[in-house]
Amino acid sequence: MPSEFPTTSHGFVLARDARAAGRQSELETEVHAQRLERVRRGVYRRPQPDPDSWSSAQRAAEAHRRQVYAASETLRNPIFTSYSAIALHGLPIIGGWPQQVFVLAPADHGYRRSSTVGVARLDDVALTRVGGLVVTSIEHSLVQLCRHATLGAALVAVEAAVAAMPWTNAVPRTTLDRLRAEHDRLTPYPGCRKVLAVLSRASSLSGSPLETCSKLRFEEFGFPTPAQQQRFWLPEAGMFAYVDFHWPDHGAVGEADGDGKYLSTTTTTDGVRALIDEKERELELRRQVGAFDRWRWQHMWAGEPLAHRLRGLGLPAGPRRLALL
Repeated sequence: MPSEFPTTSHGFVLARDARAAGRQSELETEVHAQRLERVRRGVYRRPQPDPDSWSSAQRAAEAHRRQVYAASETLRNPIFTSYSAIALHGLPIIGGWPQQVFVLAPADHGYRRSSTVGVARLDDVALTRVGGLVVTSIEHSLVQLCRHATLGAALVAVEAAVAAMPWTNAVPRTTLDRLRAEHDRLTPYPGCRKVLAVLSRASSLSGSPLETCSKLRFEEFGFPTPAQQQRFWLPEAGMFAYVDFHWPDHGAVGEADGDGKYLSTTTTTDGVRALIDEKERELELRRQVGAFDRWRWQHMWAGEPLAHRLRGLGLPAGPRRLALL
Protein backbone atom coordinates (compact mmCIF):
# COMPACT_ATOMS: atom_id res chain seq x y z
CA MET A 1 0.00 0.00 0.00
CA PRO A 2 1.52 3.35 -0.98
CA SER A 3 2.66 5.28 2.06
CA GLU A 4 0.96 8.45 0.83
CA PHE A 5 -2.47 6.95 1.47
CA PRO A 6 -3.46 8.05 4.98
CA THR A 7 -4.85 5.38 7.27
CA THR A 8 -7.22 5.57 10.21
CA SER A 9 -6.33 4.52 13.74
CA HIS A 10 -7.65 1.05 12.88
CA GLY A 11 -5.45 0.80 9.79
CA PHE A 12 -8.09 1.46 7.11
CA VAL A 13 -7.88 3.54 3.97
CA LEU A 14 -11.07 5.53 3.40
CA ALA A 15 -12.38 6.34 -0.05
CA ARG A 16 -13.57 9.74 1.15
CA ASP A 17 -10.03 10.65 2.20
CA ALA A 18 -8.67 9.56 -1.16
CA ARG A 19 -11.30 11.65 -2.97
CA ALA A 20 -10.54 14.66 -0.79
CA ALA A 21 -6.87 14.34 -1.73
CA GLY A 22 -7.65 13.90 -5.43
CA ARG A 23 -6.33 10.31 -5.37
CA GLN A 24 -9.48 8.36 -6.23
CA SER A 25 -7.98 6.88 -9.42
CA GLU A 26 -4.87 5.78 -7.54
CA LEU A 27 -7.04 4.09 -4.94
CA GLU A 28 -8.93 2.24 -7.67
CA THR A 29 -5.62 1.13 -9.20
CA GLU A 30 -4.44 -0.27 -5.87
CA VAL A 31 -7.71 -2.14 -5.41
CA HIS A 32 -7.59 -3.54 -8.95
CA ALA A 33 -4.01 -4.70 -8.36
CA GLN A 34 -5.16 -6.38 -5.12
CA ARG A 35 -2.75 -4.33 -3.06
CA LEU A 36 -5.80 -3.03 -1.23
CA GLU A 37 -8.88 -5.08 -0.35
CA ARG A 38 -12.39 -3.78 0.20
CA VAL A 39 -13.68 -4.46 3.69
CA ARG A 40 -16.86 -2.40 3.48
CA ARG A 41 -18.15 0.18 1.08
CA GLY A 42 -15.65 3.01 1.15
CA VAL A 43 -13.27 1.21 3.53
CA TYR A 44 -10.12 -0.62 2.43
CA ARG A 45 -7.03 -2.17 3.96
CA ARG A 46 -3.82 -3.90 3.00
CA PRO A 47 -4.36 -7.71 2.77
CA GLN A 48 -3.15 -9.31 5.98
CA PRO A 49 -3.32 -13.09 6.33
CA ASP A 50 -4.55 -14.49 9.63
CA PRO A 51 -2.07 -16.52 11.71
CA ASP A 52 -1.69 -20.11 10.49
CA SER A 53 -2.48 -21.38 13.98
CA TRP A 54 -6.00 -19.95 13.92
CA SER A 55 -8.98 -22.27 13.51
CA SER A 56 -11.68 -21.62 10.94
CA ALA A 57 -13.93 -20.38 13.76
CA GLN A 58 -11.29 -17.86 14.87
CA ARG A 59 -10.84 -16.63 11.30
CA ALA A 60 -14.59 -16.18 10.86
CA ALA A 61 -14.90 -14.25 14.13
CA GLU A 62 -11.98 -12.01 13.15
CA ALA A 63 -13.56 -11.34 9.76
CA HIS A 64 -16.72 -10.12 11.49
CA ARG A 65 -14.71 -7.96 13.92
CA ARG A 66 -12.98 -6.44 10.90
CA GLN A 67 -16.38 -5.56 9.46
CA VAL A 68 -17.34 -3.96 12.77
CA TYR A 69 -14.22 -1.81 12.90
CA ALA A 70 -14.73 -0.84 9.28
CA ALA A 71 -18.33 0.14 10.02
CA SER A 72 -17.15 2.35 12.88
CA GLU A 73 -15.31 4.44 10.27
CA THR A 74 -18.42 5.22 8.25
CA LEU A 75 -21.40 5.07 10.63
CA ARG A 76 -22.25 8.03 12.81
CA ASN A 77 -21.75 7.32 16.53
CA PRO A 78 -22.56 3.59 16.24
CA ILE A 79 -23.44 1.49 19.29
CA PHE A 80 -22.74 -2.14 18.45
CA THR A 81 -24.89 -4.95 19.83
CA SER A 82 -25.93 -8.56 19.24
CA TYR A 83 -23.50 -10.48 16.99
CA SER A 84 -21.19 -7.51 16.55
CA ALA A 85 -20.87 -6.75 20.26
CA ILE A 86 -20.39 -10.46 20.98
CA ALA A 87 -17.53 -10.59 18.46
CA LEU A 88 -15.89 -7.59 20.11
CA HIS A 89 -16.38 -9.14 23.54
CA GLY A 90 -14.47 -12.17 22.21
CA LEU A 91 -17.21 -14.72 22.81
CA PRO A 92 -17.62 -17.74 20.50
CA ILE A 93 -20.64 -18.91 18.55
CA ILE A 94 -21.21 -21.89 16.27
CA GLY A 95 -22.20 -21.50 12.65
CA GLY A 96 -21.48 -18.51 10.47
CA TRP A 97 -21.17 -14.89 11.46
CA PRO A 98 -23.53 -12.55 9.57
CA GLN A 99 -22.38 -10.33 6.71
CA GLN A 100 -24.10 -7.32 8.28
CA VAL A 101 -23.00 -5.50 11.42
CA PHE A 102 -25.53 -5.01 14.23
CA VAL A 103 -26.04 -1.60 15.84
CA LEU A 104 -28.67 -0.07 18.08
CA ALA A 105 -31.24 1.88 16.10
CA PRO A 106 -31.91 5.45 17.26
CA ALA A 107 -35.57 4.66 17.98
CA ASP A 108 -37.87 1.83 19.08
CA HIS A 109 -38.11 0.39 15.59
CA GLY A 110 -35.32 -1.34 13.72
CA TYR A 111 -34.15 -1.44 10.13
CA ARG A 112 -32.18 -3.72 7.83
CA ARG A 113 -29.85 -2.64 5.07
CA SER A 114 -27.38 -4.52 2.90
CA SER A 115 -24.50 -4.05 5.34
CA THR A 116 -26.14 -2.95 8.61
CA VAL A 117 -28.92 -4.17 10.88
CA GLY A 118 -30.39 -1.55 13.17
CA VAL A 119 -31.79 -3.24 16.29
CA ALA A 120 -34.79 -1.52 17.88
CA ARG A 121 -34.10 -0.09 21.32
CA LEU A 122 -36.01 -2.08 23.90
CA ASP A 123 -35.37 0.19 26.89
CA ASP A 124 -32.56 2.09 28.55
CA VAL A 125 -29.38 0.18 27.76
CA ALA A 126 -26.10 0.00 29.67
CA LEU A 127 -23.09 0.74 27.47
CA THR A 128 -19.39 -0.01 27.66
CA ARG A 129 -16.32 0.23 25.43
CA VAL A 130 -14.41 -2.64 23.86
CA GLY A 131 -11.43 -1.99 21.63
CA GLY A 132 -12.27 1.68 21.54
CA LEU A 133 -15.80 1.07 20.24
CA VAL A 134 -19.08 1.64 22.08
CA VAL A 135 -21.06 -1.55 22.65
CA THR A 136 -24.05 -2.60 24.69
CA SER A 137 -23.30 -4.35 27.97
CA ILE A 138 -22.43 -8.01 27.75
CA GLU A 139 -25.81 -8.90 29.29
CA HIS A 140 -27.80 -6.83 26.79
CA SER A 141 -25.60 -8.01 23.92
CA LEU A 142 -26.28 -11.65 24.81
CA VAL A 143 -30.02 -11.05 25.12
CA GLN A 144 -29.98 -9.51 21.64
CA LEU A 145 -27.91 -12.39 20.29
CA CYS A 146 -30.43 -14.87 21.68
CA ARG A 147 -33.14 -13.02 19.72
CA HIS A 148 -31.22 -13.13 16.44
CA ALA A 149 -29.13 -16.32 16.47
CA THR A 150 -29.91 -20.02 16.44
CA LEU A 151 -30.36 -21.78 19.76
CA GLY A 152 -26.97 -23.46 19.44
CA ALA A 153 -25.06 -20.30 18.54
CA ALA A 154 -26.66 -18.30 21.33
CA LEU A 155 -26.19 -21.02 23.95
CA VAL A 156 -22.50 -21.37 23.08
CA ALA A 157 -21.96 -17.63 23.61
CA VAL A 158 -23.99 -17.53 26.82
CA GLU A 159 -22.24 -20.53 28.36
CA ALA A 160 -18.82 -19.16 27.42
CA ALA A 161 -19.70 -15.88 29.14
CA VAL A 162 -20.94 -17.48 32.39
CA ALA A 163 -18.44 -20.38 32.55
CA ALA A 164 -17.09 -20.90 36.07
CA MET A 165 -15.06 -24.09 36.11
CA PRO A 166 -14.61 -25.51 39.63
CA TRP A 167 -10.86 -26.13 39.19
CA THR A 168 -9.96 -22.54 38.27
CA ASN A 169 -10.18 -19.11 39.84
CA ALA A 170 -11.20 -17.49 36.55
CA VAL A 171 -13.95 -14.90 36.95
CA PRO A 172 -16.88 -15.33 34.54
CA ARG A 173 -17.73 -12.47 32.21
CA THR A 174 -21.24 -12.34 33.65
CA THR A 175 -23.67 -14.64 35.47
CA LEU A 176 -26.93 -16.37 34.67
CA ASP A 177 -28.62 -14.27 37.36
CA ARG A 178 -27.58 -11.08 35.60
CA LEU A 179 -28.74 -12.38 32.24
CA ARG A 180 -32.10 -13.42 33.67
CA ALA A 181 -32.43 -10.01 35.34
CA GLU A 182 -31.82 -8.26 32.02
CA HIS A 183 -34.35 -10.53 30.33
CA ASP A 184 -36.92 -9.88 33.07
CA ARG A 185 -36.30 -6.13 32.92
CA LEU A 186 -37.08 -6.02 29.22
CA THR A 187 -39.99 -8.50 29.16
CA PRO A 188 -42.26 -8.47 27.25
CA TYR A 189 -40.35 -7.85 24.02
CA PRO A 190 -40.17 -9.41 20.56
CA GLY A 191 -38.22 -12.65 20.69
CA CYS A 192 -38.35 -13.00 24.47
CA ARG A 193 -39.39 -16.66 24.17
CA LYS A 194 -36.27 -17.41 22.15
CA VAL A 195 -34.17 -15.78 24.85
CA LEU A 196 -35.90 -17.78 27.57
CA ALA A 197 -35.30 -20.99 25.63
CA VAL A 198 -31.55 -20.28 25.78
CA LEU A 199 -31.42 -19.14 29.40
CA SER A 200 -33.47 -22.12 30.61
CA ARG A 201 -30.83 -24.47 29.16
CA ALA A 202 -27.72 -22.51 30.12
CA SER A 203 -25.17 -23.75 32.64
CA SER A 204 -21.99 -22.28 34.06
CA LEU A 205 -20.31 -25.71 33.90
CA SER A 206 -19.72 -26.16 30.17
CA GLY A 207 -16.01 -25.99 29.48
CA SER A 208 -16.15 -25.68 25.69
CA PRO A 209 -18.51 -25.08 22.77
CA LEU A 210 -18.36 -28.82 22.06
CA GLU A 211 -19.73 -29.55 25.54
CA THR A 212 -22.51 -27.01 25.01
CA CYS A 213 -23.50 -28.51 21.66
CA SER A 214 -23.29 -32.04 23.04
CA LYS A 215 -25.93 -31.18 25.63
CA LEU A 216 -28.29 -30.09 22.85
CA ARG A 217 -27.70 -33.42 21.10
CA PHE A 218 -28.52 -35.30 24.34
CA GLU A 219 -31.81 -33.42 24.48
CA GLU A 220 -32.51 -33.92 20.79
CA PHE A 221 -32.03 -37.71 20.99
CA GLY A 222 -33.95 -38.01 24.25
CA PHE A 223 -31.06 -39.07 26.49
CA PRO A 224 -31.14 -38.25 30.21
CA THR A 225 -29.59 -35.02 31.42
CA PRO A 226 -26.11 -35.59 32.91
CA ALA A 227 -24.28 -33.88 35.75
CA GLN A 228 -21.44 -31.67 34.51
CA GLN A 229 -17.92 -31.36 35.87
CA GLN A 230 -18.37 -34.21 38.35
CA ARG A 231 -15.29 -34.65 40.54
CA PHE A 232 -13.62 -38.04 41.02
CA TRP A 233 -10.72 -38.85 43.32
CA LEU A 234 -7.93 -40.77 41.56
CA PRO A 235 -5.90 -42.49 44.31
CA GLU A 236 -3.08 -43.73 42.07
CA ALA A 237 -2.52 -40.28 40.59
CA GLY A 238 -3.14 -38.63 43.96
CA MET A 239 -5.42 -36.02 42.44
CA PHE A 240 -9.00 -35.11 41.66
CA ALA A 241 -10.29 -35.33 38.10
CA TYR A 242 -13.33 -33.61 36.65
CA VAL A 243 -15.34 -35.27 33.90
CA ASP A 244 -17.42 -33.42 31.35
CA PHE A 245 -20.58 -35.51 31.76
CA HIS A 246 -21.63 -38.04 34.40
CA TRP A 247 -24.81 -40.11 34.52
CA PRO A 248 -24.62 -41.47 38.09
CA ASP A 249 -27.82 -43.54 37.80
CA HIS A 250 -26.25 -45.42 34.90
CA GLY A 251 -22.62 -45.47 36.06
CA ALA A 252 -21.57 -43.72 32.84
CA VAL A 253 -19.08 -40.97 32.00
CA GLY A 254 -18.70 -39.10 28.71
CA GLU A 255 -15.96 -36.73 27.57
CA ALA A 256 -16.25 -34.19 24.74
CA ASP A 257 -12.74 -33.75 23.39
CA GLY A 258 -11.82 -30.98 20.97
CA ASP A 259 -8.61 -31.39 18.98
CA GLY A 260 -7.03 -28.45 20.78
CA LYS A 261 -6.79 -30.52 23.95
CA TYR A 262 -3.96 -32.50 22.39
CA LEU A 263 -2.70 -30.24 19.60
CA SER A 264 -1.98 -27.14 21.70
CA THR A 265 1.26 -28.41 23.23
CA THR A 266 4.41 -26.71 22.04
CA THR A 267 6.86 -29.63 21.87
CA THR A 268 6.73 -33.29 20.94
CA THR A 269 7.75 -34.24 24.48
CA ASP A 270 4.95 -32.15 25.98
CA GLY A 271 2.46 -33.70 23.58
CA VAL A 272 3.48 -37.26 24.45
CA ARG A 273 3.37 -36.46 28.16
CA ALA A 274 -0.13 -35.00 27.82
CA LEU A 275 -1.35 -38.11 26.02
CA ILE A 276 0.19 -40.42 28.62
CA ASP A 277 -1.29 -38.43 31.52
CA GLU A 278 -4.71 -38.40 29.88
CA LYS A 279 -4.58 -42.14 29.25
CA GLU A 280 -3.67 -42.83 32.90
CA ARG A 281 -6.51 -40.56 34.03
CA GLU A 282 -8.95 -42.43 31.79
CA LEU A 283 -7.85 -45.85 33.04
CA GLU A 284 -8.38 -44.81 36.67
CA LEU A 285 -11.79 -43.40 35.83
CA ARG A 286 -12.80 -46.56 33.99
CA ARG A 287 -12.08 -48.56 37.13
CA GLN A 288 -14.57 -46.39 39.06
CA VAL A 289 -17.46 -46.23 36.59
CA GLY A 290 -19.36 -48.81 34.62
CA ALA A 291 -18.97 -47.21 31.20
CA PHE A 292 -16.76 -44.52 29.62
CA ASP A 293 -16.56 -43.03 26.13
CA ARG A 294 -15.32 -39.99 24.25
CA TRP A 295 -16.44 -38.07 21.20
CA ARG A 296 -15.20 -35.24 19.00
CA TRP A 297 -16.73 -32.48 16.91
CA GLN A 298 -17.41 -34.70 13.90
CA HIS A 299 -19.41 -37.14 16.03
CA MET A 300 -21.49 -34.37 17.57
CA TRP A 301 -22.21 -32.68 14.23
CA ALA A 302 -23.26 -35.92 12.58
CA GLY A 303 -25.53 -36.70 15.53
CA GLU A 304 -26.02 -40.42 15.11
CA PRO A 305 -22.36 -41.33 15.88
CA LEU A 306 -22.72 -39.51 19.20
CA ALA A 307 -26.05 -41.21 19.88
CA HIS A 308 -24.40 -44.56 19.15
CA ARG A 309 -21.74 -43.84 21.78
CA LEU A 310 -24.38 -42.83 24.32
CA ARG A 311 -26.40 -45.99 23.72
CA GLY A 312 -23.15 -47.91 24.18
CA LEU A 313 -22.85 -46.33 27.63
CA GLY A 314 -26.15 -47.97 28.52
CA LEU A 315 -28.13 -44.73 28.47
CA PRO A 316 -31.83 -45.00 27.62
CA ALA A 317 -33.12 -42.84 24.79
CA GLY A 318 -36.59 -41.36 24.72
CA PRO A 319 -38.50 -39.99 21.72
CA ARG A 320 -36.34 -37.97 19.37
CA ARG A 321 -37.08 -34.24 19.15
CA LEU A 322 -36.60 -31.76 16.36
CA ALA A 323 -32.98 -30.81 15.70
CA LEU A 324 -31.81 -28.17 18.17
CA LEU A 325 -28.55 -27.14 16.44
